[in-house]
Amino acid sequence: RMLDKQTRSTEIKIQSPCSFNMKFPKTSSELGLKFATFAHCVATFIVCSETTPIDGGGGQLRNVLMITIDDLRPQLNVAYNMPEMKTPAMDSLAETGTVFLHAYCQFAVCSPSRNSFMTGRRPDTTKVWNFVDHFREVGVGANWTTLPEYFKKNEYTTYGQGKSYHPGHPPNNDFPKSWTVDAYNSYYWGNNGTSDAKPCKLHEFKERQPMEHWCGGTCKGGEYALCPGDNATSDDDFYDHLLATRAVESLNQAHTIGKNFFVSVGFRRPHLAWRMPGRFWDMYDNADITVAEHQTIGVDVPIIAFERNAFNNNFTVNGTSWYQMGPNSPLPQELQRTLRRGYYAAVSFVDYEVGRVLSALDAIGETANTAVILHADHGWKLGEHGDWSKCTNWEMDARVPFIIRAPWISASVGQKTSAIVELVDIFPTLVALSGLPAVPASEGLEGVSLVPVLTNPSAIAPHDKVMAFSQYPRCPEYSMWTDPRDWECLEIPKNNISLMGYSVRTHDVRYTEWRKWNGQTLQGTWTPEGLVAQELYDHANDTGIGHQTYDDYEYVNLAHQADRKAQITQLGAVLKAQFTSDGH
Repeated sequence: RMLDKQTRSTEIKIQSPCSFNMKFPKTSSELGLKFATFAHCVATFIVCSETTPIDGGGGQLRNVLMITIDDLRPQLNVAYNMPEMKTPAMDSLAETGTVFLHAYCQFAVCSPSRNSFMTGRRPDTTKVWNFVDHFREVGVGANWTTLPEYFKKNEYTTYGQGKSYHPGHPPNNDFPKSWTVDAYNSYYWGNNGTSDAKPCKLHEFKERQPMEHWCGGTCKGGEYALCPGDNATSDDDFYDHLLATRAVESLNQAHTIGKNFFVSVGFRRPHLAWRMPGRFWDMYDNADITVAEHQTIGVDVPIIAFERNAFNNNFTVNGTSWYQMGPNSPLPQELQRTLRRGYYAAVSFVDYEVGRVLSALDAIGETANTAVILHADHGWKLGEHGDWSKCTNWEMDARVPFIIRAPWISASVGQKTSAIVELVDIFPTLVALSGLPAVPASEGLEGVSLVPVLTNPSAIAPHDKVMAFSQYPRCPEYSMWTDPRDWECLEIPKNNISLMGYSVRTHDVRYTEWRKWNGQTLQGTWTPEGLVAQELYDHANDTGIGHQTYDDYEYVNLAHQADRKAQITQLGAVLKAQFTSDGH
């Protein structure tokens, strides 16, 4: 199991024509060479699964602390230059690690995304496109080795708590396959406040009704969308605080055991409902909060791309007034400011809890020897496109915050990188950072190690990746207004999905094709008749920093402009090569 020091500290570099900023051809003379390069790059993404271990030359194995935050968009103070946000813990992590400015999920809703990055495989491989299926089903991945399981098999102590996997997907949160069984960890602790979280008092919260006279609207199950607690409420009445306490205990326990550890912490907030102790609500003032610049679906954007808001469409203000949300009917701006305040307060609350976990790592003296990764499962829209939700292929939902701290890689400290990365890259990256042997190619991982980016963060593609891929389905036979979860296909069997949106993000553009779904082959229909809609958005000047990354892009669909025809043909071929088994 242990490799010799010389082998494990060797870093392998491969030169590739993918290692540059891909610009799309303006003339036909460039098209052939560029297309050949795209095909090479796509092939590289599909087959490259070996990871290269790195230990900084010291020879010892490293620990891993993985922090996953639900519905967190890349709107943080230091990391993404969003000074309105109060996020000191994540600011500190950004200042001591590497911030990835262009990181993307593979599916912008919880369960498919987590089934993907916890296995290192894309949704078309896990066969999870809804809230029905999971990767452990017979004929899919019953014998796969998951990310935490790989560490467990290599004699790490693996502790997980909270929403690491999606609740029940896979069953029992993949316990005990993924997680250590010992006297301390006799069952999986606390996934999303469900009944197996024995210490969690989810149904006994002492949170008061929404602040002042505003009644927040209702979420599914009659929950208020926004319920800040008063300042007399105990932090222990909130799930994420109990989760952080458990994570601190797990770090202490793992340290006591004396073996290397992999500890995963899955925070619930800022997922709805936005619940937090009152002091975090008080950090913000409506008067200081701005709203989205573009508040409708956009110019020439197909309705199939739109996702109905997460508040069941209606809001009650002062108990009497109802507002209809839609792609061209935004909420009143003062209500939007209140909603944003709730989201921001929930982010600051979870930032506080992240700080408690990172402080515990310091307290046991393991910070210098632990790779820390902080990321979300997908993004979230706060009024952009007239929407308040996830579940689309748009940038606001596909792009995620992503920070890695590996103190022994000096080139990675305090850096920001424009390299395009994906959540599917997490598995091979953490294995490489730990110093463990590479995951065998036979496992079929579909991501790449990001260690080359950490060692050279100013390069565009040292990891041989210039594109990110994501997808999201639609079931338009259901109404987005009366049956939103079915419109999102969340409860629809995979054989009955109607459409799949396939999206590719390069440094310059995002291109999406909506195609009819073949329920027998479980693939899109890649014929001319199968194409339902197209979206093309210019991102040539998108740095991933500041509010302009939300406000200046993806509001004008360029897919039908004549001068983009060659580009669309090219990108369509890239999507087909990525999302079909044979590329034909």
